Amino acid sequence: MAYPAALPRTMKMIHGERWGYWALEWSDAWDPSLKDLLQLAPELVVGKQIAITSCDSGPYLPSEEELRSGWSRRDITAISREIEQLTELSAPGFDEWYVYDCAPLDCPKRNHVNRYGFSVFDEGIETESFWEQIRKSDPLHILGAGTPNMFFVTRDRDSFERVKRLYLTA
Repeated sequence: MAYPAALPRTMKMIHGERWGYWALEWSDAWDPSLKDLLQLAPELVVGKQIAITSCDSGPYLPSEEELRSGWSRRDITAISREIEQLTELSAPGFDEWYVYDCAPLDCPKRNHVNRYGFSVFDEGIETESFWEQIRKSDPLHILGAGTPNMFFVTRDRDSFERVKRLYLTA
């Protein structure tokens, strides 16, 4: 699978911190894909397990082959086995991923990227629900792509700084 060269340079990037998590959000008149971000920083998911609450605006349904290889389902959430390479992941847009070092005990159960204009920095019920889900499920990273925003949230300050720097130099 070929990935685009980089994130669009015309977009606006904002960042901040909440509850010990650092957040970056990119916004522009575009249809973002997590592939754009992962091309620059594959280490965010390689070697990790991912709880997928949205894939192409709906639940991700692992194939029989994926289930045999270690993927699982909990309610609407698909949980990957440890990711070895980016080609194992589908990111068609309207995706929301919660990244863990190992499978979570308390899985995220809601997606937020399917709400047009969702932003991790807004005030309101949907954003509060997003942050509450993070508090309960304690992921290492959260990646989301809706319209017109894409976000990266992490409790790893080094990853936050590295992704921010990669975007600024891409």
